[in-house]
Amino acid sequence: MWVIPSKCQMDSINKESLHSPHKASILSAVLPGAGQFYNRKYWKAPIIYGGFAGSGYAFYTNYVALQETNDRFREMYAKGKVPNPQEIADRDQLRVNRDIGGLFFVGIYILQIIDATVDAHFYKFDINQSLSLSWLPKSPTEQVSLNIFLGKR
Repeated sequence: MWVIPSKCQMDSINKESLHSPHKASILSAVLPGAGQFYNRKYWKAPIIYGGFAGSGYAFYTNYVALQETNDRFREMYAKGKVPNPQEIADRDQLRVNRDIGGLFFVGIYILQIIDATVDAHFYKFDINQSLSLSWLPKSPTEQVSLNIFLGKR
């Protein structure tokens, strides 16, 4: 005897199985934070955008300061003067700080994609109070035992 599921049952099965890690990754790659919204982890989006804002600010301010310093050096070279070693070291530090800001920006972008993908993989994973870990000696001959409960008690 064949059992054909009703349309109601099919819709509920399809809605549960539609949560895709691939879709979360694509959404995060196209619009940062969208994968977190897709996974219903809304609280992560402000953290992501805060990281983008901070690293973008660090990149931009160091970029502007580096451009101003390079312009000042060009004027000095045009006048036949040479910047002192401290000014050169300061310019090099601005360049390093600018590069670090850019690397943090790219790193946050990559990490938010990874986060969305991992969260999507664990979307249906049940995390509740019945997950526990306990160390209990069971007998005098047994020194330590490890019990892990993953289901309902």
